[in-house]
Amino acid sequence: MFETLLTLLGKASITNSYYDQIKAICQQIETLEWLLTPIQFTPVAHFDSEIHKVAADGNCLYNSIMCLSGSTALTPSELRVRTLNELVKNEIFYNNRFMHIIGPLNEAMKNVARNFAFSELYKIAALSNVLKCNIRSIYPTIDYRPHLNIMNSTFEHAQYSIVSKAICLFWTHTESEIEARRSNAGNWSPNHFVPLLLPSGNSQSQNHLAQPKISGSGSTPTKATTKNNSLTQVRIPQFNQEDDETRSFQVPSTVIMTTNEIITPRTKRRLQLAETCASVESTIVEQKRIQARERMAAKRAAATLEEAERQRTLARERRAARRAAAIPEEAERQRILARERRAAATPDEAERQRMLARERSAARRAALTQEKAEQQRTLARDRSAARRALLTSEEVEQQRSIDREIHAARRGALTPKEVEQQRTLAVDRSMAKRATATPIEAEEQRVLSRERTATRRAARVSEEAKQQQTVAYKTTR
Repeated sequence: MFETLLTLLGKASITNSYYDQIKAICQQIETLEWLLTPIQFTPVAHFDSEIHKVAADGNCLYNSIMCLSGSTALTPSELRVRTLNELVKNEIFYNNRFMHIIGPLNEAMKNVARNFAFSELYKIAALSNVLKCNIRSIYPTIDYRPHLNIMNSTFEHAQYSIVSKAICLFWTHTESEIEARRSNAGNWSPNHFVPLLLPSGNSQSQNHLAQPKISGSGSTPTKATTKNNSLTQVRIPQFNQEDDETRSFQVPSTVIMTTNEIITPRTKRRLQLAETCASVESTIVEQKRIQARERMAAKRAAATLEEAERQRTLARERRAARRAAAIPEEAERQRILARERRAAATPDEAERQRMLARERSAARRAALTQEKAEQQRTLARDRSAARRALLTSEEVEQQRSIDREIHAARRGALTPKEVEQQRTLAVDRSMAKRATATPIEAEEQRVLSRERTATRRAARVSEEAKQQQTVAYKTTR
């Protein structure tokens, strides 16, 4: 995965708008939290000639980190991608700290994006935060000048503490000093990184490395570098006089930073990215809903009557299963949401919803057989009876008042012709019910009717009762 990302970044680095493209890619990589899990870096402390060999292929800085990790899990590609991502996230900090020393960061970003490109201070400082490990940079006193003091520094990571791990990286050359000067007009400059480790069996702390001692044989020591598969002789570096065996390198003020300085811009960028992602996700979700509704509408339009009825039956069964599995609190919450949606609808939308509901009900009733229609009526009556049984007297009266208001509003909106049609339909329904009812059912209906009438009379106030008596008296005369 990291090899693919590095290839993508390398292609972006050779374009005219490399800076913007690299930043855009890194911002997308930052969202891949499953990929950018923290590196568990535990550096080794002692040298092993069998495994501690750093290839001089342009990735020597990252190869040195791999040697120090003692694990094959890390790769130069992963370290390059993580380093570049760190530089992009905290661009302002790194620019402020190092631009006056080694130039603008955008050029360094281009080099990091290119595999096998040479590394410098920007990468070391960023790697310390990637690895959560202090990196002590050691530069030999060959052709040493004052502006190279920054090369002899310890780069502390943002979450630095007294117990933080530390590693040492040494600037060197793949050739001997003589050959290096010969090929560079008599000047010497490093082109390679190697890790500095304690000799095998030495328990001295790596954080307080002493100056290397020359062996008694007088021969020039060698550095394990696998360029051309041959060991290369290197000159023993002479460190600054003020450094001694018991004194660790001091961190210059230009390198030290507080945690807030690096976390604050990162946090801001993460918040902005989270807001952008949330906005994009909500837009995508809404688009998916619209597409789903359009697909369902197309399916319903193309479905036959039998398929439509089968789909309705399945939908009713699913809803019934959900209601049966829902806890009372969830069911109540769903009812509240439904009521809120109805309350928020405009009058036109509410009327349109009612018309659609009536049309659906009429279509379902028309497709039902007599047995199914009777079953539906029985179920409806049972549900109504169950709901009424759970209501208190105040709730019952409130429901009746609401029903009366709804009926009055409907009757008020009807034309005289529609009123007459409603009366005719009501009479027809009553006649059909009485004609199909058995004597026992007819008697039950009469008893229920008398009970409802008695309940209504008892609920009326005395003035309403008197008004009803007066109207009845006038009617009978």
